[in-house]
Amino acid sequence: MALVGVFYPYKRGALYTTALLVIYALTFGVAGYTSTSFYCQLEGTNWVKNLVWTGCLFCVPLALTFCFLNSVAVSYSSTAALPFGTIMLIVLMWTLVTSTLLVLGGIAVKNSSTGFQFPCRTTKNPREIPVLPWYHSTIPQMVMTGLLPFNAIYIEFYYIFESVWGQKIYTIYRILFIVFILLLIVTAIVTVASTYFQLATEDHKWWWRSFLCGGLFKNVDIYMSCPLEVVHFWRI
Repeated sequence: MALVGVFYPYKRGALYTTALLVIYALTFGVAGYTSTSFYCQLEGTNWVKNLVWTGCLFCVPLALTFCFLNSVAVSYSSTAALPFGTIMLIVLMWTLVTSTLLVLGGIAVKNSSTGFQFPCRTTKNPREIPVLPWYHSTIPQMVMTGLLPFNAIYIEFYYIFESVWGQKIYTIYRILFIVFILLLIVTAIVTVASTYFQLATEDHKWWWRSFLCGGLFKNVDIYMSCPLEVVHFWRI
């Protein structure tokens, strides 16, 4: 919304927050469909448990964080605290709308699932992975593939931290969108390259490593840089 000029940082109303909550609730059908489809392709059997994890993996930590922050705001009599009626409305929307769409998306996959078709012939017994040098292990690959995407967004993070902990308001959303697209491109290229080098060494266990190399270490870099930026702005 900020990219197209709808959201103004100097005028923050409840309309935008409500729109984001409604859009997020409506996308739970897509989440249930995609999650169950991928789970069934991996020959999973307990798809109901998979749906529960899909619905709770992000919402539960977010709800706990919100409860803590809202409790602090209430204890200090801050106007940023949400009233009880609004909280109950959000809980009701999550219970009735998001859960229903999540289950409907999973049921749609179960009724139309045809099984996963392998693109090539596979064997039941996996090949033995040869002994590889230390720099082909998981941790060194995570470090090497995580530094490059982090360097692509580090400068923009300075301005975001300056807006969060400083006294300035962030307004250059178009630059932020370009940096976000650049982050996606760099992360995708680096992940594909690391997975290619891993498969070239006859290491076929690429699933979780591709995820860890693409996202985890970059997030670790971001979280490690946060305390340093906080100390920097406090000194200022």
